[in-house]
Amino acid sequence: MKKITIILMLLIAFAAQAQESKIVGNWQLYQVIHKGNTETGLKAVFIFAEKGNLKAARSATSKSMDAGTWKYQKKQHKIIMKSSLDKDFNGDAKILKLNDSILEYNKDGDILSFKKIDAKAFESNIKKITIKKPILLYEKESMLDADGSFNYEEEEKLPWKIDAIVNYLKNYKEVVYNVTNFSDEQDPDAWVESEKINYNKEAQTIDVRRFSYFQNDYIDMTEDPIFMNNLQDYEYDFNFFPKDNLTIYKVVGKESVKTPIGIFECTVVEGYGEDDNKIKYWIVNEKPGVFAKIIEKKEAPEPFGFTNLYTLKEIK
Repeated sequence: MKKITIILMLLIAFAAQAQESKIVGNWQLYQVIHKGNTETGLKAVFIFAEKGNLKAARSATSKSMDAGTWKYQKKQHKIIMKSSLDKDFNGDAKILKLNDSILEYNKDGDILSFKKIDAKAFESNIKKITIKKPILLYEKESMLDADGSFNYEEEEKLPWKIDAIVNYLKNYKEVVYNVTNFSDEQDPDAWVESEKINYNKEAQTIDVRRFSYFQNDYIDMTEDPIFMNNLQDYEYDFNFFPKDNLTIYKVVGKESVKTPIGIFECTVVEGYGEDDNKIKYWIVNEKPGVFAKIIEKKEAPEPFGFTNLYTLKEIK
């Protein structure tokens, strides 16, 4: 009887080790079911490495970074993850399906489905950026007067005024941009983003909110309408409406810019916005509120820095 008990214990231990060994590897997320809604077309890679190391990458062509730790809990058949990086890498994940090619688990009420990708192929896909990252030329000091204050004469060089912007945009439903994201030391990824515009004729208000087709949701989560009968109150706050307002800037000059929906004569502005992000705008002179191109650069410790390039795009 004692021998049978020992054999059973060994079999259980081997089964647990077998399950744990199946978890080890590179798993690409391809589907999430959240509150009954299914999201596909995802790229993130979760790496359950040996010795309990948890890593992550934006895609199969991006470098991985340390995300935390993981361990397999055999009794409840779940993965316990610990991370301070992101909630997706922290907490318990109840395994629903696991074999050599598929991992599916329930975490925080969401069902996440992964497919295993070859580790060598994953490593060979990671290469240096082949598309040149856009460069911003001007430094903050060059945008200030000799006494260190902002030169407000720059405002007179801008082609738009708030009343022209609002009255022009009210005829649009949305303005769409293709966004190329250059993360630090990673290949660029691209997605589509728009400015969705709601003009309320009865209330005489206009609201412009950023919408991500990648997330299939608004980025600006609350409405913030402008009252059209009181536009002078918004003149200063929305010089660059509806994109981020710049605290200091320099009007660099004029430039003709080719986009997927045509060639536009633009006023070029470079400056600093929220969180000291560096931004360069190509303002379409004849389309108030519409940008032909935008470069936004956030300088931060790796891997949190990025450069985004927004280019005006046609709605399909």
